[in-house]
Amino acid sequence: MGRAEERGDGLSIRAAGRRDVTAVSRVLARAFEKDPFVAWMFPEDLGRRARRLYAIEAGFEYLPYGLIDVAVLDDRVVGAALWGRPDVSTGPGALRSLPHLAALLGVERLPTVFRGLTSLSEHTPRTPHWYLAELGTDPDARGVGAGVGLLRHGLERADLHGAPVFLESSNAENLPFYERFGFRVLAEVPMPDGPILHTMLRDPEQAGERAVDQ
Repeated sequence: MGRAEERGDGLSIRAAGRRDVTAVSRVLARAFEKDPFVAWMFPEDLGRRARRLYAIEAGFEYLPYGLIDVAVLDDRVVGAALWGRPDVSTGPGALRSLPHLAALLGVERLPTVFRGLTSLSEHTPRTPHWYLAELGTDPDARGVGAGVGLLRHGLERADLHGAPVFLESSNAENLPFYERFGFRVLAEVPMPDGPILHTMLRDPEQAGERAVDQ
């Protein structure tokens, strides 16, 4: 499980384990219940399908092949971050999850979503990097610093490796938050009949300079 890192006010950040998958899927589904990209993926029955999506991602891809951090407050998971590692491919996990994702999306929605994901993959850096796949906090726990704590924890780890960090965001309102931590927008990638995703990259040398101002 890893050692918990205290962030103040009773909030701690620790590595997630298999027993946390349900809590991770729940908190991410709540965090992204109004996210344009998730709503585009699941125009119907969003809540249930989003929970299943994050359970698939956590269980098949990021626990076995990446890293998952959780923010814990009063013994309750209030935030989660799913990370792809620069030195480990999540490809095997993605293959394992593919049948589950296909069933979740449905026959009619599958081609459109996969066309969008294919377009998005063309804008992924080809050099080694940390990938912040998901970062979300429970709306009931906003203001306790869970999102900032999770992000700083992951960025500190990336800096130790000297590797850049890559992410995508479909909510333009979130861009200034990430820019505070040294991210810059690389591209705007439209989904078929859907939202625009912004790809962002943070170089470790820039991050060290900006951290002084936080």
